[in-house]
Amino acid sequence: MNIAVIGAGEVGFHLADILSREGHRVSVVDSDPSKSRRLMESLDVQVVVGDGTRAEVLNTAGVSKADLAVCVTDADRTNMLACALSSKLGAKRVILRLSDMRRLTGYHYFYKQTLGFDIALSTQELVADEIVATVREKHALEVESFADGRVQVRRLRLKEESEILNKPLKDLELPRGVLVGGVARGENFHVPTGSDMLEIGDQLYLIGKAEELDAFERLAGARVIGRRSVVLMGAGSIGRQVARKLSEVSGVHLRVIERDPVRAKALAAEAVGDMMVLQGDATDIDLLIEERIGESNIFVATSGDDERNMVACQLAKSLGVERTVAMVNKSSYRQIYDLLGIDLAISPRVLCANRILRFVRSTAIESIAVLGEGRAEVLDLQARFRGKRKEHTVKQLGLPKGSVLGAIVRDEEVTIPHGDAVVKDGDHVIVFSVPENVEAVLSVFRADEEGK
Repeated sequence: MNIAVIGAGEVGFHLADILSREGHRVSVVDSDPSKSRRLMESLDVQVVVGDGTRAEVLNTAGVSKADLAVCVTDADRTNMLACALSSKLGAKRVILRLSDMRRLTGYHYFYKQTLGFDIALSTQELVADEIVATVREKHALEVESFADGRVQVRRLRLKEESEILNKPLKDLELPRGVLVGGVARGENFHVPTGSDMLEIGDQLYLIGKAEELDAFERLAGARVIGRRSVVLMGAGSIGRQVARKLSEVSGVHLRVIERDPVRAKALAAEAVGDMMVLQGDATDIDLLIEERIGESNIFVATSGDDERNMVACQLAKSLGVERTVAMVNKSSYRQIYDLLGIDLAISPRVLCANRILRFVRSTAIESIAVLGEGRAEVLDLQARFRGKRKEHTVKQLGLPKGSVLGAIVRDEEVTIPHGDAVVKDGDHVIVFSVPENVEAVLSVFRADEEGK
């Protein structure tokens, strides 16, 4: 597929990285020479240094012949103009990224017709939805659902001593409906074999049925949580959206800490449900102790200052908060967050890039999730086999190393398979894979399609 990316910021770089590794022909446009140099030195993509709102620059990048143009600079107005030009120049599909979707309020259809975009994505809304989904989950750091919710993929950090540690996976008595699809240990990520052992600090990518995944969490030492207390740092545009959404979640007591008195007063005036707004600095240890923040279940930092988010999460963790979630704006800080023990770092730009990746593959795959900032992907496919043989065991499929069949969905039945399990033509399969294996996985299950 020919894909043109306008904007070489965090979204553009993340997109270009994954798409180029999957074999797509990618061109990237950006007016910043330093960003362009970083792309040329790091990725196998065409880089055009120039203004993405000029037709001649877009044509040089091949937009007129592109199957998809993605407008993802950090400026909404630039994206809107680049979107209109890309559509007029002949790009088959166009994606518009906006920070603030209120620009389209009341005129969404008009803007869609005028600018020519297929979908518009808001980084703020994506972050708010991700944080709320994280709070809803009692222990998992990341959750994706497939097959109408019957199959889940969860990311879970092992923090407690338990019987599943330091034993080969093949010797563990795990719930029957759970499969360990991947393990992240420090900077390393791999799809485990039966001889691999789990350690404290590992982040596991688990595939299975919700009730069985709950059982695994208990086996891993997670305690039962009833009513949850959440502390939210920041009442900016993203913080307000998160607060509004969390106030609608049953069983959640929410406290918002905002140091700007005007913002704090504005949020307090519109507070509904079980929400309390405190005016103060969430990096003030005396305030945190006075408000007994350490007794909370979850601390969420949503300010636009990465350093303040890190400090606040560290303070909350030191006082006893069970889970910390922080918004991260600088890509270089993602690894630091993990080293500091912050449970989940949410990047608005990475979330946006991952949603765009779903759209890129929407013609070939039922649904897709990109996990761990691009370390792994989960594909929901309908199996189609060439020739007379319409069923194969898992062992006979020949999936590439680094990929694992996580679930088979047949009618209303969900099976978490073993090597002798049978996949039939027409079954839906959930496959966990490293990004570079996606095309090979598609060739296994979509062999009847042209080019596969």
